[in-house]
Amino acid sequence: MEDLTVRINSYLEREGWSVALIGLANTAVSRAAEQAKSFQRTRQSAAEFRSGQAQIDLPSVRAALSDFGWDDDQRRLLDHQEQGLIHGLTAVNSANFSVPGSGKTATTLAIAAVHFQANTIDLLIVVGPLSCFEPWETEAAAALHRMVTPVRVRGSRERRRELYQSVQPRQVLLLSYATAAADRPQLTNLCDSFKTMLVVDESHRIKRFKGGVWAPALQEIAKHTRVRTILSGTPMPHSGRDLYSQLTVLWPSAQLTGPRDTFAAEVDRDFGRVLQRVQPFLTRTPKEALGLRPYQLVRHDVALRDTQKDVYDLIASGFRRRIERADLWSDKIESLRRGRPIRLLQAATNPNTLNNVEHHYRLPRLENPNPTLMERLATYADRETPAKFEVALEIIEPIIKSSGKVVCWSNFISNLDQLSKYLKDQLPVPIFQVDGRVPVGDEAEYDDPSPGDEGPQELETRERIIARFLGTVGPAVLITNPASCSESISLHHGCHNAIYLDRTYDGALFLQSVDRIHRLGLSPDTTVSVHIIRSTIDSLPTVDHLVDESLQRKEERLRRLLEGAELAPLAQEADPSIAADGDDGDLGELLRYLLGEDTSAG
Repeated sequence: MEDLTVRINSYLEREGWSVALIGLANTAVSRAAEQAKSFQRTRQSAAEFRSGQAQIDLPSVRAALSDFGWDDDQRRLLDHQEQGLIHGLTAVNSANFSVPGSGKTATTLAIAAVHFQANTIDLLIVVGPLSCFEPWETEAAAALHRMVTPVRVRGSRERRRELYQSVQPRQVLLLSYATAAADRPQLTNLCDSFKTMLVVDESHRIKRFKGGVWAPALQEIAKHTRVRTILSGTPMPHSGRDLYSQLTVLWPSAQLTGPRDTFAAEVDRDFGRVLQRVQPFLTRTPKEALGLRPYQLVRHDVALRDTQKDVYDLIASGFRRRIERADLWSDKIESLRRGRPIRLLQAATNPNTLNNVEHHYRLPRLENPNPTLMERLATYADRETPAKFEVALEIIEPIIKSSGKVVCWSNFISNLDQLSKYLKDQLPVPIFQVDGRVPVGDEAEYDDPSPGDEGPQELETRERIIARFLGTVGPAVLITNPASCSESISLHHGCHNAIYLDRTYDGALFLQSVDRIHRLGLSPDTTVSVHIIRSTIDSLPTVDHLVDESLQRKEERLRRLLEGAELAPLAQEADPSIAADGDDGDLGELLRYLLGEDTSAG
């Protein structure tokens, strides 16, 4: 109602009317005018900071942190984090879009600590994916000890209602997006009762331009808060429109974006101009500023043999028959796409994956009219061990002998299951597995925003498994897939080795998974090793080599987008199966490979 009142008043004034405002209408228009002035003052201050013209009293900020109880020994802020801290204090409502693994959580906690010390806020609410809760708790314990108290908002509706009624100053409430949306009325009341700072972590997950319930709920909650911050390392996974919902959390009256349709038109017409307008409120640290040693990339080629070789050849022959029936090059490409090139990757890593459903990639169990192929698949698991398993074991053995930890990545759930069983039979060390079937912490135990009074169930969760993996004294192996663990998971404090049994054409997913072990917090002398296993047939390359070359071609562009200083959309596909199967260029190279042309893969 307030927004409507303000819009009507603005329209009448533009038309030359003299408007007499009384009661609630006068309050609404006066508040909107003050918000507009506040926005302009803040924009000017933020712009001066970004241009280097602002006079920053960094010693006073450091003193405020120290006075509040910040532990500089445990969490000394690096230069780029101090810059993020100053920017957040200057812009007030700010976006930290620094690269994944750059310490955004600690930076944001420092911003909150200064606000707590200044009595600008007395409550911090963090809304994000369930997997971000543990990092917030860990950072708060390390940097601020008992100066703030993290509280997971969890359980039944009644339990959450009781929690809201018992909130105390200097608490850090941790909520999932779903809980925040379900509890919007209680949260707006809470924000009216406390001086609240709102943080939306992994804010790109509320990017939906139209529809959805998370963004509108957060925008409404944001109107009742004093300070707002959004965090994301990949704020535009698809397009510039992804920014709209995030930026309207920062400034809920749309001062920064304007109306939704106007913003969309501006993004389509001149995205650079949009970025220039919102730039004062954004900060981004590139990966090169983290001072990390480059990771070592080691490639291992392994020859497919016997049944696995036969299965790969039969799958490839099936693709050749498909493309022979098409005349035009474009038709051949489309025929390849319909045949799902990821099937070749399955054969190259473990033919038994073809016998199973892979829901993430919309892959049913393979049904093929070729009786020879189906017979080979039916008996493969009993006949043979995948060649890549044996190479993975050879890589792992010296790592565990030196008491190291290693994470093994594969995109196929059934491959994770079989690899886990194989390594448990071969190695005298703990083997842990995490995939999409294992719920994220509060997703399983606590985060049920539906009615009911049932208490939390003690179920296995990803956080518990990863904590046990990292907490194991001595060597251990984690087996997982990028779809489950490529975001909001940190492994670098205990694990510095990764093995990829297979990779798809999705380059962004690969780089994000590498970031799990290659991120801020590594000691300068730590060596991070990434092992890529590629299959060969008769010493000739397979689809693994095509994927490898494709990812190398894409790497520079993706690193610029994922890790660079400039912001730009990633242009990722919403459907993961599309990215996994490859773009037109990837399919063109695959077509040449299947036709026997030299693709220079090696």
